[in-house]
Amino acid sequence: MKKYLMAASAFLGVLCLILVSGALKVSANVGQDTLQAAKPINVNAVNHAILNGDGDYEDYWKFTLTKPGQVTFNMNNYSGYSWDFEILDGNGNEFTGGTTDDSNKAMGVTARKVGLPAGTYYVHIEDDWNSINETYYFAVNFAENANVEYEFNDSSSAANKIKLNTPYVGEIQNYNDEDYYRFTLPESGAVTLNMSQKSGNGWNASILNLEGEVLSELTTEDSSNVTKPTERTVGLPKGDYLIHIEDNWGSTYQPYAFTVKFAKSTTYEKEFNNNAQQANSIGLGKNYYGNLQDNNDTDYFTFYLSKPSSVSLEMGRKPSVSWYMSLYNSNGDEVGSFNTKDDQFAKGIESKRYSLPAGRYYISVSDYYSNTTNYKYQLAVKVQTPSISSKSVQITNYVGKSDSVKVSALTKGDVVKLFDSKGKLFATSKPVSGSSTTFSIKQLGKNAGFIYVSNTRSGMLESSRVKVSFKAEPKTPKPSASNITIKNNKGKSDTVIVKGLKKSDVVKLYSSSGKYLSSKTSSSSSATITVKQLGKGSGSVYVTVTRPGMNESDKVKKTFKAE
Repeated sequence: MKKYLMAASAFLGVLCLILVSGALKVSANVGQDTLQAAKPINVNAVNHAILNGDGDYEDYWKFTLTKPGQVTFNMNNYSGYSWDFEILDGNGNEFTGGTTDDSNKAMGVTARKVGLPAGTYYVHIEDDWNSINETYYFAVNFAENANVEYEFNDSSSAANKIKLNTPYVGEIQNYNDEDYYRFTLPESGAVTLNMSQKSGNGWNASILNLEGEVLSELTTEDSSNVTKPTERTVGLPKGDYLIHIEDNWGSTYQPYAFTVKFAKSTTYEKEFNNNAQQANSIGLGKNYYGNLQDNNDTDYFTFYLSKPSSVSLEMGRKPSVSWYMSLYNSNGDEVGSFNTKDDQFAKGIESKRYSLPAGRYYISVSDYYSNTTNYKYQLAVKVQTPSISSKSVQITNYVGKSDSVKVSALTKGDVVKLFDSKGKLFATSKPVSGSSTTFSIKQLGKNAGFIYVSNTRSGMLESSRVKVSFKAEPKTPKPSASNITIKNNKGKSDTVIVKGLKKSDVVKLYSSSGKYLSSKTSSSSSATITVKQLGKGSGSVYVTVTRPGMNESDKVKKTFKAE
C-alpha cells in the first residue's frame, strides 16, 4: 500500500511540473558532480535524474537566461525521501535553496522564486534523506520581468536600481537575507513607500539615505485582518536614496510587492529637519506639508520678517489627531505654542496671532497625543495684508440709481470687503483679475457718511480697515427769490415765472401749506407754471428746482399780491 501511495504521489508531482512548464524532457544521471561538469538544461522544461549512491550523491545542472526576470524552481515532493537543492552563480554563491518535503502528507512540489539578471546559473541537487536510486523531477521556470528583485542585492552597494511610481516584487530567501534598492529623486518632493501586507508574514521596510540613516520606516501587519498595503510618506530633497527590506516574521520565501511613489513639491518638508539648525526655510503666506515619522519626531521650519508684523501661525485640524506647534525667536526663546483641536468635529484651521518684531523665527511641529505618525499635516505663516490707502477708494453717491465704490491699487487675487459705519459687512468682492474692483451699492445713504474698507491678499491675513468718507447725494441749488415772478391775474389763470434755470430743470410749485400744486420742465433758461387760481387775496407759495442727477432743492418762499 505504501509503495502504491508513493507511486501515486510521484505521478502527481510530475503532473504538476508538466502542467506548470510544458512538455517533459528526460535527462539521465551522468554523474555531473561538479560545477564545471554541470549539464545544460532549458528553462520551462521538466528534467529528471537519479543519484545512484555509488560515488554519486549530487548533481549539477546549468541554465542560461538571455533576459532578466523571475526564476521559479519547482521540485517534486515524495513521502519517505527528500533532496536538498540550491540555485548558484558561477562562483558557487547561493541565490536560493531548500529541501523537498518527505512527510506522510508530501504531495506536489517545493518551490522557490528568485529574480535574476541575464546570465548563466547552476542548479545543485543532493541527497537529504533516503533518496539514493530514487528519481527526482524538477523544472526551472522563467518569466521575463524587468520589475523584479535581482539577487544578489544584500547590501547598499549591490542595491537594485528602480524607477519611481513603478511596482516591484521580491522575496526574502532566508532569515539572514535582506534586499536593497536604489532610486533617484530628480527634484524635491514627497516620497511614499507602499508595501504589501499578508496574514502570517511580516516585513520591515525602510527608506535610507546613502549614509544608511533611516528617513522613514514601517513594519507590515501580519494579522488575519489585513486586506491592503500599508504606506509611509516622507519629504525629501533631490538626490539618491535606498529602500531596505528584511524579514520581520515568517516572510522567508514569501513574495512581497512595493512601490516608491513620488510627487514633486516645493512645499513639502525635507528630512532631516529635526532641530533648528536643520530647519526648512519657508515663505510667508504659503501652505507647507509634512509627516512625523514616529512619536519622537519633531520637524523644524524657519521664516524671516523684514519688519515688525502681525503674524498668524496656522495648523490644520484632524479628528483624533493632534499636533503641537511652538514658535521660537532667534535666541531659542519660546514666544508661544498651541495644539490643534482633535475631537470628532475637528476641521479647518487652528491659528494663533503674534505681534513680532523684525527678525528670524523658528517653528517646531511635534506629536501631542502620540497618534500623529504618518498623518499628513499642513502649516502656514501668514502676515497682514497692507492696508488700502483711502486715496485709492472713490465713492460716488448717486441720486436715483445705485451708488459706486471703486477700489484701485490692488493685486490680482485680492479680495476687498466693505463695512458700514457700525462695522457690519455689506459687500465682498470676488478675487480681482486686475488692479481695481468696483462695487454697485443700492443705497449708501442720502446724507454724507463713511464706510470701512479692507483687503485680503492671497496667502495673507485681512488688512486693517480703512475709514473712507463720502459726500451726501448732490442737491440742486435753490432758486433765487429775485428770479421768481408771480402774476395774480383777475379773470384768467395766474402764472409763476422762474428764471436762471438750465434746460431740463424741473420746477415745482407748492402752496403756503406745502401742498403740491404744479410743475414744469424747462426747455430753456426759464419756465412758466400756469395755475387756475392762486387766490384773490395776497399770499405766498414755495418753489423748488430739481436738476437731472440731483435731488430737489430747498423750498424758496415767494409772496404775491392780491388780484
